[in-house]
Amino acid sequence: MAGPPASSSAPSSGQHLGNDADPRSKQSKPHPPTRNKNKPRTNAAQSTYLLFVLTCIFVTMVGNFLHHRIADPHTLHTRSMEMFEREHLGGKLKEKEREAIRFKKIKNDEWHLLPGTEKHDAPPLHDLAGLNCEDHGGPSNDLAAEMVYWSDIPSDSEFRSPIGLHDTEKKYLTFEPDGGGFNNIRMSLETIILMAHAMGRTLVMPPSQGMYLLRKDRDKQKVHFSFDDFYHMEQVGYEHAGLDIISMEQFLLEVAMTGNLKNKTSGIVAFPPDNRTNWDGIDPKPLKEYLRDATLAPLDWNPGSCLAAFPSDDGPEHFEELNGMMEEVKKNFPRWTEFKNNPVPVDASPLERMREAVGGQVRKLCIYDENMQKAPVVHFMCYHKLRVRMLTHFYSFLYFEDWKHDLWSKRFVRDHLRYSDEIQCAAARIVAALRERARKRDPKGNPHGEYDSFHIRRGDFQYKATRLEAEEIYENVKDELTEGATVFIATDHAGKPFFKPLANHYDIVFLKDFKKELEGVNTNYYGMIDQLVASRGRIFFGCYHSTFSGFIFRIRGYHSQKDKLPGFEQGTLHHSFYYSGQKDKNLYTEYTPIKPPYFSREFPTSWRDIDKGIDELSQGSSEFEVESE
Repeated sequence: MAGPPASSSAPSSGQHLGNDADPRSKQSKPHPPTRNKNKPRTNAAQSTYLLFVLTCIFVTMVGNFLHHRIADPHTLHTRSMEMFEREHLGGKLKEKEREAIRFKKIKNDEWHLLPGTEKHDAPPLHDLAGLNCEDHGGPSNDLAAEMVYWSDIPSDSEFRSPIGLHDTEKKYLTFEPDGGGFNNIRMSLETIILMAHAMGRTLVMPPSQGMYLLRKDRDKQKVHFSFDDFYHMEQVGYEHAGLDIISMEQFLLEVAMTGNLKNKTSGIVAFPPDNRTNWDGIDPKPLKEYLRDATLAPLDWNPGSCLAAFPSDDGPEHFEELNGMMEEVKKNFPRWTEFKNNPVPVDASPLERMREAVGGQVRKLCIYDENMQKAPVVHFMCYHKLRVRMLTHFYSFLYFEDWKHDLWSKRFVRDHLRYSDEIQCAAARIVAALRERARKRDPKGNPHGEYDSFHIRRGDFQYKATRLEAEEIYENVKDELTEGATVFIATDHAGKPFFKPLANHYDIVFLKDFKKELEGVNTNYYGMIDQLVASRGRIFFGCYHSTFSGFIFRIRGYHSQKDKLPGFEQGTLHHSFYYSGQKDKNLYTEYTPIKPPYFSREFPTSWRDIDKGIDELSQGSSEFEVESE
């Protein structure tokens, strides 16, 4: 580059003025010699040039390294899996457990095993068949054992749905959690996860977010939750060969950010809002709108108006056979009263089971048709304006032609979608304390420390008929309870004065009376703990129309089957009532088939005789695996 002309001696405006330019100077200093532009470069100039070249080389190498380290698809996959484990799983895989797990699930039907390793060699992250509270503040295993209603059934972990089994491309199911309280959210999750399994799709879990009524003490504790906070979701996918579960972040990294989603209207590739892939703790509305626009979001899969039916084999002709079966049912459409105290055997013919499943109301099927099967991503919304919502029990919406598949689905929910060990153990500590309190009050008459329990729902509950005053509640329940008995009350009503009419007759206690047992537990888990403690009461009174009470009844149903309590053959519960009046009081003392409104209560079909056919399922799975190989 040329320098200034050699003849120019005047300083430019950017030059520093020397003393010779200062009129006050008595003697001017000589000008420095003019630089010759043709003179060979000095050592300093060569060093500068060399440094510049080396810098360029270094930047190029760093760019290439970062490209392969960050943008390479294999690296993206590895990083997303690491993020899934770290963020979505809460870091629950300890280093020693990670070293012990010497296998990796690659596909629905393929496992990579290191030499000398069996598929189930890896140690469980929690005790599947029992409850160990050693790492959760107690109680002892003997005391914790009474909380256990679930089972470890190895053959269930191998069961795969016949639908989509031979798909060559991975397909996904995304969903929006229900917008109601946690038990509405729970019901929706149970339905969604079984649909993902039935469709042979990878289930994408929503990011952690705030949930209705679970935002207590936001300045002191966690208030954004993923489902892994309440269940052992990190293990469900590991335990089941036919079910893959990934985080929303992993899905967005691997599918959306690689240009595999398109806007349904324009057909143009659609990327997530602001190219964001981690939505944990962030308002999910933009993400929901994006998924609705870039996926197949069925609006006609509406519980109550149709039955989601899955055949025992894949192929369009098998789905059409289900439609034919429904037409046969409609020729002599049954009333629900036909099955009252007259349940269809769990292994009855597909037609007979469908007759009971329609509940005297549903007259059409939701079919997983060819259009849905081809869709890379199926998205289930919770959109109140369009009345699109999975507020239903999984067993009232999903119909499986194969009775063994139907019972597998009910065992899956019982055995795997149960509250986490942390929540179970906190409840076990309180149950132990309650029994000790009851035992001390009457050591001779109550040596086992039995207590009774309630769930009394008030708060923002919209069903006014259940908002009884305590005096009326007492009149409705006094014939079943013993004067002076210890009674645990799960409730959303804060004021103790309201319960004085009950306290005049019973030794009543609440969850907040057990501060020692609850030390260190997130207060947003208290509702789940309330349910578990109430479920162990000798006699239980619940609130009609409450899904919170409903789940307590179902847990009691699970226990009744395990312990073979009176009425277990038909799934009836003889010490479980509603407190709202004589009309509703004894609903669980008789077998009632599924009927609307489905969400308002639980039905015995969800727990009655669901362990039947386990051996047959195991044999069927083994035969199928041999054929698949």
